[in-house]
Amino acid sequence: MITWSAQEALLSFRRRPWIHCGWVISLTLCLGCIGWVRAHAEGTGEVLRRLEPAGEVWAFLDQNADDARLRPLLARLRALPSVAHAELLSPAQVRRRLAAELRDPEAAAEIPEALLPRTVHVTPPTRREVSPAAVAILRAAPGIEAIDAGAKDMLRSRTRMRQIHLGAHLLSLLLTLTILLLGIALGRLMMALRRDEIAVLRLLGATKDRLIGPLLTTGIVVGLLAGAGGYGLSVGLGAWMAAATDLAVATPPSLAVRLLTLGVLTQVAGCGLGMLSELQRSEIDE
Repeated sequence: MITWSAQEALLSFRRRPWIHCGWVISLTLCLGCIGWVRAHAEGTGEVLRRLEPAGEVWAFLDQNADDARLRPLLARLRALPSVAHAELLSPAQVRRRLAAELRDPEAAAEIPEALLPRTVHVTPPTRREVSPAAVAILRAAPGIEAIDAGAKDMLRSRTRMRQIHLGAHLLSLLLTLTILLLGIALGRLMMALRRDEIAVLRLLGATKDRLIGPLLTTGIVVGLLAGAGGYGLSVGLGAWMAAATDLAVATPPSLAVRLLTLGVLTQVAGCGLGMLSELQRSEIDE
C-alpha cells in the first residue's frame, strides 16, 4: 500500500510538473519568510542571554592593591541589598569570564595579560542593578584603578533587544497563522485541480483507501520539500541580513524541524480537506 501510494504520488508529479513546482515554490517562499523572522527571534534571544545579568560592575585593581584591605571591602559590598555576589577575580578567571561571554575562547586567549588585572566583580540580583552606593564604595576604596559600571547602557541595550525579540515573535506568530491558512488553501486548490482524475478513478472502482494514500503522500512530499527549501532560504536571507545590518541571526537545527513540521501539517490538512470535499462531490455526482 505504501509503495503504491508513493508510485501514484510520483506519477502525479510527472503529469503536472509545472503545477506541482509552483505549489512547492509558493510554499517554500512562505516558509522561508517565517524561517527568516524566526532566525532573528532566535538571534535576539541569544543576545539577551549573553547580556545576563544586567547591571554588573567591574572594578579593576592596580598592581599595589593590598589583599588585606580587599577582604573588608568585599564583605561590605556583600552586605548591601543590591549586591548578590561580590568576588575577587584573578587575571586567569577574568579571561575565562570573557571567553564565556564572548563565546570565543580563542579571542579571549589573545588578550594580553597586562590588560587583565585583578578585578572585583559585583553582580546584582536578577532583573536589578547594583546601587550607586556600591559604586561609591568602590570609588573610595584604595587600590581601585578604574570602574566599569555600565548598568544604564546595559539596560538600554537589553530594552532594545527585548523589543526586537518580542516584535520578531509576534510577527512569526502572525506569519504562522497566515501560512496555516495559505497552506491549507494551496492543498485544497491542488485537490480541486485533480477533480477529474479523482472522478475517473472513482468510476474505475477505486476505493477511498486507494485515493487517500496517494493524495496524502503528495501533500507530505510537498510539505517536506517546501520545509527544506524554506530553511535553506531562511539561512541565506539571515546571513545576508546579518552581514548587511549587523542584526543577530541564528538558524539552529530546531528551526528546520519546525519548518518541516509546519509544511507537512499544512499540506496534509489542506489535501485532507480538499480530498474529502472532492470525494463527497463525486458521490453526489454519482
